[in-house]
Amino acid sequence: MSNGSVPKWVNHYEHGVSSHLKYPKLTLGQVLHQTADKYPDHTAFIFLEQEWTYRQFNELVSKMANALIELGLSVGDPVGIYLPNSPQFLIAYYGILRSGGIAVPINPMLTGNDLAFVIKDAGMKILITSTDTLDPIEQAKTSDLQIITTVLTGQLDPECNQPTASGLLALEKLLATATGTDPQVPIGPEAIANLQYTGGTTGRSKGAILSHANLLANAIQFRDWFKNVYTDGDGRFLGVIPFFHIYGLTTTINGPILTGSSIILHSRFDINEIMQSINKYKPNLFMGVPAMYAAIAMRDSQGYDLSSIRACVSGSSPLPPAVQERFEQVTGGKLVEGYGLSECSPIVTVTPIYGTVKPGSIGIPIADTKIKIVDPTTGEEITTSGEIGELLVQGPQVMQGYWNNPEETELVLVDGWLRTGDLVYMDDDGYIFIADRLKDMIIMGGEKIYPRELEDFLYTHPAVKEVAVTGIPHPLRGEVPKAFVVLKEGVETTEKELRHYCLDHLSRFKVPKIQIIDALPRNAVGKVLRRLLRENQE
Repeated sequence: MSNGSVPKWVNHYEHGVSSHLKYPKLTLGQVLHQTADKYPDHTAFIFLEQEWTYRQFNELVSKMANALIELGLSVGDPVGIYLPNSPQFLIAYYGILRSGGIAVPINPMLTGNDLAFVIKDAGMKILITSTDTLDPIEQAKTSDLQIITTVLTGQLDPECNQPTASGLLALEKLLATATGTDPQVPIGPEAIANLQYTGGTTGRSKGAILSHANLLANAIQFRDWFKNVYTDGDGRFLGVIPFFHIYGLTTTINGPILTGSSIILHSRFDINEIMQSINKYKPNLFMGVPAMYAAIAMRDSQGYDLSSIRACVSGSSPLPPAVQERFEQVTGGKLVEGYGLSECSPIVTVTPIYGTVKPGSIGIPIADTKIKIVDPTTGEEITTSGEIGELLVQGPQVMQGYWNNPEETELVLVDGWLRTGDLVYMDDDGYIFIADRLKDMIIMGGEKIYPRELEDFLYTHPAVKEVAVTGIPHPLRGEVPKAFVVLKEGVETTEKELRHYCLDHLSRFKVPKIQIIDALPRNAVGKVLRRLLRENQE
């Protein structure tokens, strides 16, 4: 969309924000070393009123790396992290990277077949989890998987974690006995750092391959966008956005660590805890999703001092203008919208923090990010403002491909461009607006749900003749899945029974609402009209 010269959106960059940046040839583990050398006594993170400095954090990461190597981890071995936001997540993540392993963050809500698939597909050697989530792992693990457990308290006390089952290892004991010197594993920036499981063009999850260079580039791009918001060593990030999402990893782990910022950790979003935390620890940056901002906006300040908030970015689903306006009134900070995807580490566009805000827009491309909008049928580039097409992306943050899945990789990485599957249009100023999705993917509060996967599952129920799943509007989650079911003739069941069937086999967040109907709406060639199902719910 640049037509060979300076892209028109660059004219809307804030003063001092660059359109081209330098990216050092470092691994993320080396970045942490640099930060610890520069800010050794700065608070790296806070959890349950306990604080760790960057010096302490860096040493714990080296201990974690050495412990993993002692367990037999080799360069390029995948290691799962099945944890909520916590010190253990940060230590595990950077420890895996420093050991030369590949981090595989897993949504702790995944269970059953979903969890088993990720463990097997990644070829996971080791999995790090809490003592609270052993049951789903026991049901999903492979026979050779080593499991490290931890107790999610404000301490890393070896005495608090005494695994009773054979074969389990205690994270706290591994850290207590490992050496804190850097193992100096010979890997470079192009080494794989992360497998981020996401959806491709079909329903089954894929592991987006992200290198150290990809992730560091996006952290640097992200940091530069906030150049007018905070200085290095001054950032205090509210760490409630889930770290198993790439959005949380980049904006609330890698970005803050790059700049010697503090991360105020929360393992879940509890509105009372969040209000108290903002009041006490005075975070100035907060990356989240619309539901979080809506909760704060509806709650009002109620005596809490929220004035420390300077800037926030909302992602994962559309930000309602009323929520944006009310949140800014309550906090006095700026709330803007951004867009990204796991395949891009994830940030592609953000609205300028102190620049022009256009309601409904996902902003403009960040530094060194090329985009073009193409006709999804012909592939021809669209240069007319306001015309809808598929968004394609190039940049240093774009993934290497999908793990062990060349077919899906070839579908989305075409001639050096990433096909996002999102239909967008650009206005005269270069601001991007989402129009629709090529995929029928449902985004529920940041979670991606695929109708095809749910439909295939519901077809296994003996009473189901036909089924169509679509997303329907939800005031806080953006949308939720709903299954419209046609029963076989002469067979009876209830919506409640079908829901229980789903609860028994699916991760809970995937379980759809159920409605039994007489027939699915179809067009002249027999295609199910999901649009009509969706519209009837609005």
